Amino acid sequence: MQTDALSTFTLAAALVAALALLVASLALLSARSARRQLASLVREGEGSAPGQLVKVLAAAAEHSVQLRDGAARIAQLEAAAQRAVSRVGHVQFQAYDDAGVGQSSSLALLDETGSGVVITTLHARVGTRIYVKRLVRGESETVLGEEERAAIDAALVAPSDTRRTQ
Repeated sequence: MQTDALSTFTLAAALVAALALLVASLALLSARSARRQLASLVREGEGSAPGQLVKVLAAAAEHSVQLRDGAARIAQLEAAAQRAVSRVGHVQFQAYDDAGVGQSSSLALLDETGSGVVITTLHARVGTRIYVKRLVRGESETVLGEEERAAIDAALVAPSDTRRTQ
């Protein structure tokens, strides 16, 4: 019986040794693969990790500059937009009894602060007169007519671009 036990023990030991040899071989193959990957990462050049990192950092720096320039340009455009015509009011009326109905008009062109101009055309049989009056914050240095005031009020009520909210 001792020989049977000894032979079983020997067979089991041989199987364990074969299994250990197989695991060691797989580990060696895995180590070689990892070594190759590591070598490709540290190798200098465009395809290597340091080369790729340099390219990514250069691109990030370029994007940072573009963002900074874009932010500065947006600030300039926002400042310019405050002075742009953004409020418009228009009124048509009959200035004189002998002229056609509704051929005279007042047009207010204002910026965000209500500054700009009001342009009035008075149409008569003998000709048309055009008046341009400067406005600062909705007020004029000269006397305004009823229709001019109505055009200004219409412009101040609602901006032309209602998408902008602040």
